[in-house]
Amino acid sequence: MKHLLTTEDRLIWPPPHAHQLLILLEDFVQKTHGAIPNIKDFKVMAVKLLGPCAKRYRPTQVKSKYHRMRIIYGKFKKLINHTGFGWDFDNNTPMCDTNVWDDYYKANPGMSKFKYVGLPDYEMHKNVFEKSNATGGLGYSSANPPCDVDDEADIEDMFLHPNNGRSDDDEEAF
Repeated sequence: MKHLLTTEDRLIWPPPHAHQLLILLEDFVQKTHGAIPNIKDFKVMAVKLLGPCAKRYRPTQVKSKYHRMRIIYGKFKKLINHTGFGWDFDNNTPMCDTNVWDDYYKANPGMSKFKYVGLPDYEMHKNVFEKSNATGGLGYSSANPPCDVDDEADIEDMFLHPNNGRSDDDEEAF
């Protein structure tokens, strides 16, 4: 996995500019009750960024940054929801035992940057992207290959007939 922010992304979107975009996105989500912005909305945001950032962004650049921020938020959320991770409110970073970090980073290379810095503006990211990220048993990344018929049947069966937290071994005991 590549690093979450490339050098090009950092040059085009320095942290203060990304923060300004998050402010605009948070305002948009509040005003539209969680709608996902479209290209017209990105055009408006590009114009609004010109003042505080003193840089002209194209609507396609704003849209691309929005999608990269959404992906990074999803990966960070997956990290903090991983078993064994907690949250250090003082430092705004995830925390856990060293062996949990090591195991997680082996399975998810490139995520080590979050160990010491967390996700800047995490609460703003959460406000903007929480409703647009599928999670739980029915969450399925577009990066994964399509499910086959058997997988779809298994997912539907688990959704329609949950075993109320019991494992298959528990069911055999009844």
